[in-house]
Amino acid sequence: MLLPALTLALASPVFVPAKPAGAECSSAPAVGSSPKTVGNTGPNSVGLSNPVGVSSIACLFYKIVDFVMSLSYVVIAFFLLLSGFKFVTAQGNDEKLTEAKRTFFYTVIGALILIGANTIIQVVQGIIRGIQS
Repeated sequence: MLLPALTLALASPVFVPAKPAGAECSSAPAVGSSPKTVGNTGPNSVGLSNPVGVSSIACLFYKIVDFVMSLSYVVIAFFLLLSGFKFVTAQGNDEKLTEAKRTFFYTVIGALILIGANTIIQVVQGIIRGIQS
């Protein structure tokens, strides 16, 4: 149980949410501003308000990716705990120990792939920001 906590603590700088380069993605409108509407803005017209609260498709995509990445960290922690539980309950049974090792191995591989993907996203965004400035 200490190993997953230590791993997450050491890798936490990698877990920075992705944001699009040069774009502000805030879900809350500015104080004192009305919601943005689409369509005619005359006195007798009805406009459509933005229910999602993002300013562009790119911001929506990044919010979805951030949510999925956050959820996947919880799933990884769950499977690390599950593999530890399988190790404890194996009680020397070779088949159960093999299954526990397999669960742990696949969980670690999945976590490394996830961290690597997040790192690649951060590097590419850094390069794009460097080119734009």
